[in-house]
Parts: sequence; structure tokens; C-alpha cells
Amino acid sequence: LIKKILKKSFLNILLIFSIFSCIDPIPPEFDYQSDLVIIDGLASTIPGNTFVNIKKTILEFGRYSTQFISGCNVTLINSDTKEKVSFVELESNYLVSKNFRISPGSRWEMEVLMPNGKRYRSESELVPNEVPIDKISEKFTKELIFEESLGKYIAGHEISIDFEDPEEEQNFYYFQYRGFEKEIYCKLCNRGIYRSGECVSQINNPLAKEYYTYLCDQSCWKINYNEEISLFEDEFTNGKSISNLLVGRVPLYSNQDILVEILQLNISQNAHKYFKSIKDIVDNNSGFNAPLPSALIGNFYNIDDSEDPILGRFTAAAGRSNSILIKRGGINERIEGEYKYPQPELLGDPLPNPITYVAPCIESRYQTKIKPLTWE
Repeated sequence: LIKKILKKSFLNILLIFSIFSCIDPIPPEFDYQSDLVIIDGLASTIPGNTFVNIKKTILEFGRYSTQFISGCNVTLINSDTKEKVSFVELESNYLVSKNFRISPGSRWEMEVLMPNGKRYRSESELVPNEVPIDKISEKFTKELIFEESLGKYIAGHEISIDFEDPEEEQNFYYFQYRGFEKEIYCKLCNRGIYRSGECVSQINNPLAKEYYTYLCDQSCWKINYNEEISLFEDEFTNGKSISNLLVGRVPLYSNQDILVEILQLNISQNAHKYFKSIKDIVDNNSGFNAPLPSALIGNFYNIDDSEDPILGRFTAAAGRSNSILIKRGGINERIEGEYKYPQPELLGDPLPNPITYVAPCIESRYQTKIKPLTWE
């Protein structure tokens, strides 16, 4: 049933990964599938890198997209010891403690109880061995990626690594990065002001500014993540030294210094096949009529209904990381990121009291008050 839905809803899969293009002047017709549940979960040996995102496909204002599903009960279960770890909902993600990590050689699975009572469970995953990164380097290039919305290439940094691939086993790698930059302000309220922990609308106040910004109440870093899938397998390099492997591309969306932490995740062969299918959809998107590279089926199932289609995957990964601080102050290339100049509240502004200047730095997947250890 899932294969049938996926074949009929190829555009839906493209929408999940924000791919929109067509080379045919007459758009073909598709059978769109709404209300499909997508669960993407990762448990890692790297602290702070275990999370779950749960969404559903929707039709809103004539456009197809995905929407975060709130109110789920998410549990990570050790398949051998039956230890259970509960997730908490925060900022459109489900997270555990930043100190939590799984261990190589252990087995884990995930269970999700939906607000409507449906129960989804993943197959059990064995955590592989960790493979350390020996060296990390960066190179600036003026033509890093082609930005379709701008119709041109934008500049940025290529991140490469060296490591020793273990000889005794076949390994499958999935690379992510976390980019840490100092926050300029911790809250921006469009058509509103910050009061009691939230933006309060000022749309009916003709004297209010278009937006207001609020400084962080302490040192704070925002966290950005990679926008593309980077994979590697050692089929032809098993047991060899891997040098200067390109694993990440960091666009020049800001001229601030950025600490880039590369996460080298050793994953299962099935997980690699799944992410490779997604990457093929992205890379081979020559139009809506492009063939589906392979069935994009994950490892979740409905405990009570085997015919209920469910997309997404739970992956258990053994990760090691390495970081590099990139100084961007001397780069003269055009910054393409959206930037809004600080616009604080001022004494005398026609706003409700009390005049507010700061907002808290809230710990989340996208923000932290903990200074990165390798930040100079």
C-alpha cells in the first residue's frame, strides 16, 4: 500500500524536501496525498544530537506543504534492556537532554503515540562503531551553490575532512554540520512587541514600527544546520586513508564568524539506502516526470494497523565530530542572507508599558547559551 501511495504521490515526496521545478511547459496532473504522517528520528552517540521531527502533509491556501504535529508522546527504547527515554516537545521538535547519548553496540527503537491515538513503532537499529575525524579544513569559493530563487551562484565555504576507514567492517557515513554564530538579538516581533514571553500584536497601532528586535539577556549562539545530504560508503576504500573528502558546504548568509562542527555519523546500510533515495530525488529533480529512484520507505509501522501508510525513518548513529572556526570578517563577497537591522523599542515610543529591551536565550535545537568549547 505504501509503495502504491508513493508512486501516485511523487510530488508529495518532493514537497517534503522543498523541491519545486518543472521543465515541461504543460504541468502534468498528480494525485496529491494529504495527511500522510512523516516521522524523522535520530539517536546518536554525540550528546545533543538526538531528536525527532513529526509532520503531516497538508493542503493550505492552494499549496501543498508539511505541518508539525504537536502533542505526540515520543519514547526511545533500548531493545535489549528495555530502558525508556522520553522526549519533550520544544520549538517544533521533540528533544531529550543535551547530555544524552547512546553507546556503540546497543540496540534502540522508537515508539510514537499520536494525539489521535495511533501508535507507530520503528524497527530496532544496532548502533555501529564510531569513526573519528583526523583533520578538518575549509576553502572559500565564490561559486559554492546555485541559488535558484536568486538565479545565480552564491559564495561560501567548502568543509573537507580526513579520516581512517576501519578495515574490519563495511561502513556507511552520513555527514551533518552544526554552524554556531553569535546571536545579534534573541527575539524579533513582526507587527508586534515582546511582552510576557511572546510577541503581542500591534497591527492596530498605526504608530508602531514594522518590527521590533530584542537583544539577548546573556551570551547566546544560534545554531544552523546543513541544507543538503552528504553521504559516503567505503565499498572501494575499505580500510584506506580518506583525504580531503568534501562533507559540507556553508553558504555566506552572514559575515559573522562561524564555528562549523562536522558530525560524522556511521549508520546502517538500510539507513544509507534511505538517505541515498532522498539525495537522488533532490539531485535528479529534472522535472515532475523524473522517475522515482527507489521506494522511499522507512522503518516505522502502525502497531495496530499494518495497512496504515507511514513515512520517515528512525536511525541510530555512531558519531564523532570535529570543529573549525571560520573567520568571515575580511570577505568582501555579497551577503545573500536575509538580515533585518536591529530596531529596539525606545523611550517615548507609543507602546504599552513596560518598555522592553531584551529577551531570554532559550535552549533549543536552534539556540544555545552554552559557549562552543572550540570558540576562540
